[in-house]
Amino acid sequence: NIGADKPAGIYTNQVTMSVVSSPREISDLTGITNMQEMTSEICASSAEGTSKQLKDTRDGKYYWVSKLADGKCWMTQNLDLDLNEQTTPLTSVTSDVTANWTPSDAGKNPAYTEMVADSGTIYKNESGQRSWSLGDYRIINPTASSDCGSGRNNLANCPTQFVPYTTPTTLNGDKNAHYTAGNYYQRNTVTVSNNSTTSNSSVCPKGWRLPGSGNFTELRTTYGVSNSDVVKLTSAPLYFVRGGGVYQDTKLLDKVGDYGNYWASDVDYYSVDDDVNFVLGRVLRFYGNNYAASGPNITNDYYLGFSVRCLAR
Repeated sequence: NIGADKPAGIYTNQVTMSVVSSPREISDLTGITNMQEMTSEICASSAEGTSKQLKDTRDGKYYWVSKLADGKCWMTQNLDLDLNEQTTPLTSVTSDVTANWTPSDAGKNPAYTEMVADSGTIYKNESGQRSWSLGDYRIINPTASSDCGSGRNNLANCPTQFVPYTTPTTLNGDKNAHYTAGNYYQRNTVTVSNNSTTSNSSVCPKGWRLPGSGNFTELRTTYGVSNSDVVKLTSAPLYFVRGGGVYQDTKLLDKVGDYGNYWASDVDYYSVDDDVNFVLGRVLRFYGNNYAASGPNITNDYYLGFSVRCLAR
């Protein structure tokens, strides 16, 4: 600070600055609005049982998420992301990927999400990267087994199991959204890959990932879901759905209302004739009223179309 009475010139001095830092405030689930805002700190700061609808910024759809008793934050609603011109390529800005990705396979390039399961959309190939959106529906009676049968083209063919219901695009607070069917994805689609290894990327939103089979097993253990206790999986607060799956043969959309199939991130290797490795993706599987299992040996072929639940990183 130079006085007005000083002649023009160059003056020097030393200044001491005092700075007080305030620690960053970490919110819990109730303090965020988008799926992509999720962090491990936010999940850790959330109390068990905290639940909220969060928006996926990629397409504007809302999903119920919850801090469950295993100490982790889960989507408690099936992923319903259509892979199309508007949402792809998936980028690291909004998705759980390290590089831009658009699904493709030998049959279709790009392999955008199909709207029907028929002979023109199935593709029995372990390297396939397809997905299916088979209607906006929710299950009517989630805790009971009621098989719609095989050879179905979409969920409209199963009116006694599923009723029309659109995944919310507003913060509507409707608990029925927990039971939406969502989309069906081949394993190489959900893991954004074309290989036979455990994947560290997925079609999940940024900040989320595909659960490992161990995560599914831990969740079952925490909630006392034995190999023969399906109702606990399909009830609150877990809300898993008996959506069946897309099979690459005449069965097409099959086992709707009975089976629930959810992809895990890890795989199992099997030796064939001692020199050929046969690889299967691990899953969470349940059906009927008396079968629920996950972990090693609970597997399926890569080309099948199954449901997805994402887990916070």
